[in-house]
Amino acid sequence: MKTFIYASPSGAVLDLNDPDGLLVGQITELRTRIWDTTLSYRSLNATRPARTAKITAISRSKTALDTADRIFDADLRAYLEDQAPPALLDVDGWRQNALVMQTEPDYVSPQLTRVELTVALLDGVWHKPATSSWYRNTARYSDGKGYPYGYEYDYMPTRAVGTLTNASALPSRAKITVYGPAATPTITIGDNKIVADVTVPSGGYLVIDGTGTPRTATLVAANGDRQNAFAKLHRDQTAGEYAFAAIPPGDSLVSWDESFGFDLEWWEERTGLPWT
Repeated sequence: MKTFIYASPSGAVLDLNDPDGLLVGQITELRTRIWDTTLSYRSLNATRPARTAKITAISRSKTALDTADRIFDADLRAYLEDQAPPALLDVDGWRQNALVMQTEPDYVSPQLTRVELTVALLDGVWHKPATSSWYRNTARYSDGKGYPYGYEYDYMPTRAVGTLTNASALPSRAKITVYGPAATPTITIGDNKIVADVTVPSGGYLVIDGTGTPRTATLVAANGDRQNAFAKLHRDQTAGEYAFAAIPPGDSLVSWDESFGFDLEWWEERTGLPWT
């Protein structure tokens, strides 16, 4: 473990790998891979619900401990009473929504205090975002010089094809940001097609976010005006046109007509934190 951050929704950030503040040592319970299973006749059902884990921290600063406890209490109260979002744990880039439920001292001296933190891991999985950018073909989609003669036939534009590699062993939730101008932007990833029946204005963008709960689609104009575009998405899984489809593991072909650019963010997922 190189970095360990607790990011409060209030904007406060606690470094939990700080020798001068709070220093967490072993994180074995965070590395634990566990599914909640129910056995039946020759079969089982399994989920990855929220769970609790314990981590041990030491500190030479009582002030640092007081500061951390104030932030932990404020975040838990805001989550319960104000429907505020939870905090975010980040361990070497692997993230999970979390709240600290308990701080229990188990060793106290004038020089050193050791506490055991009980953390609610709310997602049931750790995720690490990966990103890839795909650009508009400005040579094809610019005014340029007009050809003085007409053609007898119309020709369909070709589609650019690239490869996306998802290093996760599990399908990954994804977020797509389409940059305008774009009319009915369509992107094919593997066997699935993402289609939005909207016009994204120049300077604006469309965010199709399948990483959160609930899933959302937001059209943002150049002046910052926002519009719910969820109803404009194709969401027919049987037809292979599901805007929130997860990215499968391994390599997937990506194609689009290059009339717009887009960013693709997907979440590599692990049940427990990796060892390397």
